[in-house]
Amino acid sequence: MSIRWNRHLIILYDKQRGSLICDALEQVIGSAFPGCDVVTVDDAGYLGAGNRFWRVKASRFYAGKAPFLIRWFSKLNEKKDANRIKTERDAILSETPEKLSFSDRHNAAIGRIVNIFKRFRPAVIVATNRYSLKLTLLARRITGMDVKVVAVISDFALSGGFVRSGVDLYLVENESLKDGLMRCGVDGDKIVISGMPFVEKQSATRPREEARKLLGLSGDLPLVVVNGGDYCTSTIKEHVERLLKEQGRYSLLVLTYGNASIRRHYKKIAEEYDIEVLFKQELDYPLVFAAADIIVSIPDTHFVFSAFVNSIPVVLLDGITVLEHDVYRYLVGNALVTPSKNAEETYAAVEELLVDAERRKEMIEREQRYYLKQKALAPTLTVREFLAINPPPPDGEE
Repeated sequence: MSIRWNRHLIILYDKQRGSLICDALEQVIGSAFPGCDVVTVDDAGYLGAGNRFWRVKASRFYAGKAPFLIRWFSKLNEKKDANRIKTERDAILSETPEKLSFSDRHNAAIGRIVNIFKRFRPAVIVATNRYSLKLTLLARRITGMDVKVVAVISDFALSGGFVRSGVDLYLVENESLKDGLMRCGVDGDKIVISGMPFVEKQSATRPREEARKLLGLSGDLPLVVVNGGDYCTSTIKEHVERLLKEQGRYSLLVLTYGNASIRRHYKKIAEEYDIEVLFKQELDYPLVFAAADIIVSIPDTHFVFSAFVNSIPVVLLDGITVLEHDVYRYLVGNALVTPSKNAEETYAAVEELLVDAERRKEMIEREQRYYLKQKALAPTLTVREFLAINPPPPDGEE
């Protein structure tokens, strides 16, 4: 039975981590609903600006001072998710209705999602992260509104936080994600392998030499770009320090974002070894990827995929969370990156990609095959077809 058409489709996303995904979904999924108003709401809109501020601050603090705590909390959360998934499956099998707790009904974040429901009365809500998915499903139960919920998993590996009963459709990046969801009890008919959401702003738009000049590079040495993700390289500090101690081999661009203290630390080492090093506080995809020759990164899915799009070989460092480690295993297992477990391996991998043209060509070809396969999977009308949504009425009719 098809649902009644409403003119709003809501996309909930994380501004810091998922703005590119939101842009891609707005283009691709929005095109499946001509005449529909696509409304995007970032995490400040449903979690509150204070939540984002302290989440980012805490992540950076613990990454620099106590990364073992991030690892411990990550394992704890995955264990909680595994127990919750089992409990939800048992409740479904026994046909026991799940009760809303007092805290759920009076949670400020859920209240914001409920307000979004009531204000826009959307046909579909697309959740692009774990917490927005949880909040959306709870808000739907509270309001009782007929809203279809789509979960987009744009990572290379599965987080248990995405496995929730009540999701109408999953759009996932790869076959491994589909298999993982089905092992957790999700109906395979509700899962579509749609590839990685992609927007043109992830592609280099400038000639290499122009990009290098805009970045302020003075010579013609190869450029190695180092990305530490949300942690601002705090968790891969020793890898950056090792790369800074090789004079005359390459220039470095380190993405330190807002971490001024670690930037000063790297500058001091660079001055001692007389190596050209630049820092960026904001990520300009077209500029950085136009100038880069090699990427060194933690398992940051969207950053690594952008390297694939732009044919730049990646040296991948292992992460500290369960999800980051699973992403690392997926990419290494599919031979899409050059893995590194320590600082010396990182330098050796960079050196190999600089001097061995055949190895560099081989890695770029693998990346491009993966990217082109993902591009071919991009959904067009699949969302409307799977959710059985009627097309909008002609203009002037309701």
